[in-house]
Amino acid sequence: MTRFWWLTLFCLPGVFLNSFQVQGATLPVIVNGEVGAIWDDGISAFDAANPNFGSCIDDFGAGCPNVNWVWSQGDSGYEVLKLEYPGTGVLAGVYFKSSSPVDLRSFSGGTIEFDVWASEPGTALTIKVDCVYPCSSGDWQIPQTIGPSWQRISIAVDDLVNRGLDLSRVDTGLVIWPQALGLVDIKLDRLVWQTGSGTPSGTGGPTLILDELSGQTNVSPTSYPGYQLAWSDEFDQTDLDTTTWNFDIGGGGWGNNELQYYNQDNVAVDRGHLVITAKRENQGGRGYTSSRINTEGTVEFGFGRVDIRAALPRGQGIWPALWALGADFRDVGWPYCGELDIMEMIGGAGRENTVHGTLHWNAGGISAPYTPAYQGGYLVKATEDFGAGFNVFSMIREPDRIQWLVNDELYHEQYLPDSLDFRPFQNPFFLIFNLAVGGNWPGSPDGSTQFPQRMVVDYVRVFSVSDSDDDADGDGVPDSEDAFPADPNESVDTDGDGLGNNTDEDDDGDGYTDSTDRFPLDPSEWLDSDGDGVGDNADISDDDTVLSSFNLLLMIIAADRRGDSP
Repeated sequence: MTRFWWLTLFCLPGVFLNSFQVQGATLPVIVNGEVGAIWDDGISAFDAANPNFGSCIDDFGAGCPNVNWVWSQGDSGYEVLKLEYPGTGVLAGVYFKSSSPVDLRSFSGGTIEFDVWASEPGTALTIKVDCVYPCSSGDWQIPQTIGPSWQRISIAVDDLVNRGLDLSRVDTGLVIWPQALGLVDIKLDRLVWQTGSGTPSGTGGPTLILDELSGQTNVSPTSYPGYQLAWSDEFDQTDLDTTTWNFDIGGGGWGNNELQYYNQDNVAVDRGHLVITAKRENQGGRGYTSSRINTEGTVEFGFGRVDIRAALPRGQGIWPALWALGADFRDVGWPYCGELDIMEMIGGAGRENTVHGTLHWNAGGISAPYTPAYQGGYLVKATEDFGAGFNVFSMIREPDRIQWLVNDELYHEQYLPDSLDFRPFQNPFFLIFNLAVGGNWPGSPDGSTQFPQRMVVDYVRVFSVSDSDDDADGDGVPDSEDAFPADPNESVDTDGDGLGNNTDEDDDGDGYTDSTDRFPLDPSEWLDSDGDGVGDNADISDDDTVLSSFNLLLMIIAADRRGDSP
């Protein structure tokens, strides 16, 4: 006779209410020689020898020739469930079934745990969890093998959800069978569903507890003196706003030998949060999937402030990033467009307590050969890592400097000299959010890395310089000093030709392009033969002795171009 753990009813309020919605920290399947009350159809089996995999329902395997089960004395004094396979090699397994679907959504972020023993070393097990047909997690082989010593197995519920399980209508607590189907006995004990417990672990590994992450710790204001809110996404809708956000699709490593394939499916909006999920699954020839979204062509930001409140994942090989590229990326490419990394973190080896802020550019400017350069800083948290909850990652852009902050604490400042290298950082940028797996910087995931991994964003807010500062385009230059007061990309027109210096290849209009002009903002100078910082036209001794005939010839040619005399 099948036995049930009737006391379960006392720790699972509402089990038979609200369409079998289960709450509580633990849901027993087998504990202390008893079957949990939810699984009221008892222990059943499937056997490939029976037509259409007909089940042996609560008969201890009498109707299934390739598997039977008994209650056996365990080391703890309680009985354990023993599965006996005669070695025929025919597919057969046991499962624990409920007569009505069960709502197990409260176990999202939790685990299925059981103790297991096998008579043969190296025994591999396959499991699945079914919901109302044809809904199922699909077959999943447990990575570790078992043998003639007790071993505890823990399975992330979210891994099963990612494979197709609908937690709102589960009708089997577990299906289990040996992979090899040889002569083997298997013992099971303490088979339970567990919710996430202890200190909230943020988004690392399989745990995602949005309600606990949603506290009011580290919340930024909605306004700042001298700024006005230009755009925000609070993610209060039910789906991602695809009129604002675009998807980057594909694999190929993304220039960093990353391992994931980016798709549209790994993005969700859940209870006021953007959730980007990285999964261990195959797509597009890659072993992992994730998502990358951007605001290219929809939302661009110039001088001002960006605040992003986010909770980060944990784990070796995990690489979350909140960053931006110059709006002219499609025209000039990287690194000529410039890159602003508002926040990057690499997981593993205790690195989850450190975030980085960096800018990238091309040394020598847009006309120079491909020569990537970068400069950045980092912040190390003293007491907890960035997966423990939300933090606000901020960037403040001004014409002559960029600042990086966490929870309004300044940790890095980059000044921008008036040089060709830093010209891109006078232009507008668009946002990119992504969760990468592997790559040159973090390295690959290893056996310690749990999946799925999630980056959760509560909001993103973009502030521009306030209208009260008389700066209509928000580029940090007052309208009274701005040659292009309605264009955030331009503010100076040195030669007065109607073309701003950021676009003009000859800012001073002297006939020499900025890339070859030693004095790109001085129409009277373009050469400095002796390198003393004084242009040849003003320098009475260009070579520190006498004016060379060659330089004089260049001056005559240049003057002829301008139509005047040297």
